[in-house]
Amino acid sequence: MRRRPVILSNESMGKTRVIAAMSGGVDSAVAAGLLTEAGYDVIGVTMKMYSPTRPPHAKSCCGIDDFDDARRSAALLGIPHYVLDFEETFRRSVIDRFVDDYANGRTPNPCVSCNNFVKLGTLRKYADSVGAPYVATGHYARLEHREDGPHLFRGTHAKDQAYALAQLTPAQLARLLLPLGELDKAATREHARRLGLPVHDKVESQDICFVEGGDYRDVLARARPDILKEGEIVTAAGEVVGNHSGIAGFTVGQRQGLPASTNGPRYVTRIDASTNTVVIGREEELDAGELLAGEVNLIRPERFAQQRTPVLAMVRYRATAAPAYATVRGTTLELQFEQPLKAVSPGQLVAMFDRDGEEALGAATILEAR
Repeated sequence: MRRRPVILSNESMGKTRVIAAMSGGVDSAVAAGLLTEAGYDVIGVTMKMYSPTRPPHAKSCCGIDDFDDARRSAALLGIPHYVLDFEETFRRSVIDRFVDDYANGRTPNPCVSCNNFVKLGTLRKYADSVGAPYVATGHYARLEHREDGPHLFRGTHAKDQAYALAQLTPAQLARLLLPLGELDKAATREHARRLGLPVHDKVESQDICFVEGGDYRDVLARARPDILKEGEIVTAAGEVVGNHSGIAGFTVGQRQGLPASTNGPRYVTRIDASTNTVVIGREEELDAGELLAGEVNLIRPERFAQQRTPVLAMVRYRATAAPAYATVRGTTLELQFEQPLKAVSPGQLVAMFDRDGEEALGAATILEAR
């Protein structure tokens, strides 16, 4: 049974101050608008994450036009708006990690890093400095603040973004408000029209914000040219079947860009950074019966008191949540799947939900699939 969030209550919250992260898009603008209508003391903040070197394209974000859209939306809502320079935090916590992951043969998830270290990290510290107990974002997930702590639930439609928030700690979630949790995109755009916001029909950003031009290898070439050095493509048996121009151009499960085969399609099954090799194999070689993960975060730690806790596990954004059994040992998570999963990629987040598939219980970063 879905529970309605309790974050938009005049009676319980009064004029509590909230920092609304405003990217310039429709989601964050409507989140700020709904909080304003609910009686919160809202301050709009746009975070300057990096300095673009070229004009942004239609589906990117973080350009000057986005700053202007956020400013105009805030003005129409009657709330103050500030642009804060978070470039150093973003470079250190998001871009550097992004580059390091690719250098080590992993597939990173920079949006998760941004949520953890920037939006609920540095921005939360700014909120402290201005007496704001909460930070609000335009994510599509549901969050309830209860006496026993925060409870994070999946959103109510296909754009559900609980996966990307599942590595936030209980302390971080306790400071977060998610006004869009019960909405879908069409309803959000309708609220934007009702509020008179100019971004009501703005194209949704889909790319990684700091990847200008859409090719992440440009970022890697500038930061770490050695990541793109040539190496061998081999089979699991060690047979050399081709060459590559950098392990960063591959991810587990990839089929495109591999040497042609007369014996059916082949896929990337493993990336070995220590030898600068890409290992390929048949589709069945992608099957993983279990995984090992680190950087474990438990939102509901009491649910993991027993060995082999039954969960539903999502190994990538938009993946189908699969039945598994979780065992937490200190900072390490072991997951055993009821049925093998394909293309489990080191570096990606694995988010765990209860067996109803509604409540997020925690998450970790995949280290190894086997």
